[in-house]
Amino acid sequence: MRNWLIVLSLLSGLAQAEAAIFSAQLPDLQNKPQKFSQWQGKPLIINFWATWCSPCREEIPEFIALQKEYSGKVRFVGIAIDEVKDVAAFAKQYGINYPTLIGEANAMELMRKEGNKLGGLPFTAIYNAKGERIAIELGRLKKEKLENYLKELTR
Repeated sequence: MRNWLIVLSLLSGLAQAEAAIFSAQLPDLQNKPQKFSQWQGKPLIINFWATWCSPCREEIPEFIALQKEYSGKVRFVGIAIDEVKDVAAFAKQYGINYPTLIGEANAMELMRKEGNKLGGLPFTAIYNAKGERIAIELGRLKKEKLENYLKELTR
């Protein structure tokens, strides 16, 4: 009986985290609120990052390439924990081809709810088309590892 209560508690926590992301909204680079619920129905890659974060700067070009390759099948969304002007310049320089949102304390709290208790960057959460979180990655996510997830999600 005790083991079942533990399992139910863990499942309840996971469901709450999933509900948190899809009920959240953050502003985009034009300060227009964007609801995460608009991206439900397709696999979703949410990446928390900052312009001053070296590993973030390494993985973003790979995310851009994968968003192009999996266009229409998968949606990437970046959440920058940074200043709007810095993010806008970075997005233009790198040619980011997916929604880029801006967050401060609210994004940090959202990141913690998604499983990043340390608050480190970069941090990536991966969801299937049903909105179920299937993986989280703290630190640089290598292209090969992400491609394995994407292949599985788009079968």
